[in-house]
Amino acid sequence: MKLDHDLDIEDSGSPLVAGDRRSRARVLGSAMLLSFLLLGCGRGIDCPADMVALRGESGPFCIHRFEVRAVGDLGNQDQGSGFPDGSTRVKLRSRKGDRPTLATWYQAYAACQGAGFSLCTSRQWEDACDGVQGQGGQKYPTEGSRTGVGVCAIGDLSDFTKVPLSPSGAYSRCHTKEGVYDLMGNLWEWADPQEKDALGLPRIDKRGGAHYGAEPVPCTYGSPGSHAPSFDGTIGFRCCATPNGG
Repeated sequence: MKLDHDLDIEDSGSPLVAGDRRSRARVLGSAMLLSFLLLGCGRGIDCPADMVALRGESGPFCIHRFEVRAVGDLGNQDQGSGFPDGSTRVKLRSRKGDRPTLATWYQAYAACQGAGFSLCTSRQWEDACDGVQGQGGQKYPTEGSRTGVGVCAIGDLSDFTKVPLSPSGAYSRCHTKEGVYDLMGNLWEWADPQEKDALGLPRIDKRGGAHYGAEPVPCTYGSPGSHAPSFDGTIGFRCCATPNGG
């Protein structure tokens, strides 16, 4: 690393050099440590404004902060083995207060691709949920990994509550420490396990639970192959992206 002249710590023969050298070295060391910490926490990853920068098992990525609202034509529910078939023409929004969109897996995949993103892989989704690269991290995607009545848009067995579908971000404690909201409850979310069946059709995954559920759903819970990709239920989505320079 080339240092600026005013940070040169060579001995100049001055009686004050020894103390000056130690002081300048401390300043330089602190600056280098700060840069390292900022990069390690996802800073410096260039993501769209409505996405959060994260580091996952497969490298840095961006994920929508809120469940997505799709405006336009979602297209065909079933798009076959040649998906996407070009019928999905939407604009995506990820904003607090929007009502998230229900879609089939095909429609979610096509909507993300059409926006220049991708449907989050199962691994990306889980890394965003638990806050670490690979295995481990928080059990639930909430403040302090807490659960209970009123934390997220999901029911609770302790008092048999059921809650309605809510606008994105309505539950202020239902977010990861990085600021990704509603990864538990509200809508199930489609994810992509990046697998196909013997007929060449995509194998789906869904994550996070829904508002009509009766108990909290941990970050590790997946449901690969539980539905056909054309299934139309209480399932929404969010997209992921490769950051600029990532």
